[in-house]
Amino acid sequence: MTTNKKLNTFFNNIGNNAIKNEETSIGIVEELTIQNLANNLKSNGSTIYTLLGVKNASGITSEMRGLDSVSKLTEKRKILVNKLIFPQSDLKHLIEEEKSETPKAKTKVEKKEVKQDKAKIVELDYASSKSELTIKNNAIRTTANNVVFPFVFLASQDVKNYSFEKNKVKINTRNLSKEVCKSVFGFNKDNADVGFMYCNFSMLVKLAKAHLTKVELQVDRKASEEIEELESAVKEISTGKFDDTKAKNIVSSICVMLDKLDNEKAFSEILQIENHILQLNEYGMAKFELTNNVRKQSGNKLDLIGSIAVEFDHSKDFKVNTFEELETQFNKTFAIK
Repeated sequence: MTTNKKLNTFFNNIGNNAIKNEETSIGIVEELTIQNLANNLKSNGSTIYTLLGVKNASGITSEMRGLDSVSKLTEKRKILVNKLIFPQSDLKHLIEEEKSETPKAKTKVEKKEVKQDKAKIVELDYASSKSELTIKNNAIRTTANNVVFPFVFLASQDVKNYSFEKNKVKINTRNLSKEVCKSVFGFNKDNADVGFMYCNFSMLVKLAKAHLTKVELQVDRKASEEIEELESAVKEISTGKFDDTKAKNIVSSICVMLDKLDNEKAFSEILQIENHILQLNEYGMAKFELTNNVRKQSGNKLDLIGSIAVEFDHSKDFKVNTFEELETQFNKTFAIK
């Protein structure tokens, strides 16, 4: 079998770029740390300490470990990114503004500008350039989010316990708990006398989260990250142009998720989906038209459950939210013992 050296080079470039991005992230953490130690990391009078709600570095760990939900951790991260890191990095255009309940009405000037923008001639590379800008901005936001915990972790440590060397961070493990050393570095402190260990960026992120957050929140955070990824995938697949390929992809994804719910016996959640299907407008009207033709001709009461036609004389609508409620009301209605 012959191999393609050009393809091999392309793929290796992807891997090398990933390593380079890790090194760049370490560089960002180092610069944030240097500026913080020099008391230069401020924005509108705010510092990492005031934004975290602590007096100094010694209060960081207890403050972070006192947060009892992933949402509170996420809120702290957003505050540091939007009120400290982005302003200091001259990236104010990427700051996420708090959404107001009532959108601000556009002025006549703004409406005119929108019309003018729509009337502009679309250049050949307009779409790709806009996509590339989105990719760039998303990458910057992701990196900013990722460097927060490593930066906060190092800000909580004495400067004697870490140093930056060759795009890595050298960490004194003697000040870390046995559980953290085991989960991050893979050694048991009871059986090994280990001093300093090197961390690349991925290890530093893992170390920071293990040290700064409760064990149960680490599990919740992973689930939260998976939910965010799922929400992003759903948003991507449900927007834009709709065609047969996208329809097949949506069906395939829904079937996989339904199988997962079924295997986990998440019957209440499946019931919610089933009820939602029954409430679909366009699909419901199309099925009604099919069965209504039968009613007009023969007077028979007919319904379609999936692709199965069912005759019935009466029906009972159980107003329930969970499968347990359905089971209880069903058994009570039909006197099941």
